[in-house]
Amino acid sequence: MVGLTGITFRPGGTAPELSGWTVAGLEARLQHIRAAAGERYEHLELHALVQRVEVTDHRYIAAEELARRWPQLSGAELLQSPYVLVGTVEQIVEDLQRRRERWGFSSYMLFERDMETFAPVVARLAGF
Repeated sequence: MVGLTGITFRPGGTAPELSGWTVAGLEARLQHIRAAAGERYEHLELHALVQRVEVTDHRYIAAEELARRWPQLSGAELLQSPYVLVGTVEQIVEDLQRRRERWGFSSYMLFERDMETFAPVVARLAGF
């Protein structure tokens, strides 16, 4: 299993670097992992640490509010990132499925603060 958080720190830096949250940044990291793993890559399980979950009917507004907290990223970039899940339960389920198809993420870890918010997504994924 290979876990990705999307957050790195530059040498001597105290502020997190979030370039790995963008599609280009994520794909560069996955290419690095693919190159290092070689033929073993197909047997790896990719895992992402979700930094924020927000179930809302106002997806774009919520993403823009988050972008004000993380000014390195736009709301649109946040909505594409595997480290942020924002939207209705249905939108989040669709996002998770797309990310699995595109990048191969098979599991996610959440912070305890987001467990209750995420429960309806788990129920939907389980078919309830």
